[in-house]
Amino acid sequence: MDNTMQEIVYQLLAAGVSGVIGMVGMYAKAYIETKMKHMDYEFENSRIERILDNAVNYADRVGKEYAEVYAKRVAGDEHLSNARKYINRIDPKLVVKLGNELNVMIERKIEQKSK
Repeated sequence: MDNTMQEIVYQLLAAGVSGVIGMVGMYAKAYIETKMKHMDYEFENSRIERILDNAVNYADRVGKEYAEVYAKRVAGDEHLSNARKYINRIDPKLVVKLGNELNVMIERKIEQKSK
């Protein structure tokens, strides 16, 4: 009877320890899965932030390139005619007084502004 009782106690302890180890394993697995999901989330967020940063830098670069091209186009005849129209609205006598010299003066001013 002692052997039977010892065997029952041993089996109950083994079952209890196995249950505890199983629960610890289950909680460890859940913790690791949660940690992995969190790391994936952080990785995805940092990836998105890098992509957004690169997109903004790209847009800035394209904008600057467009502005340079557009500024060169505007700095031509269109820029000159717009400046003349403005001067003609503000002080028509100045256009008559300076005539063609006004174009040279406007071109000089454009070059000064672009530097």
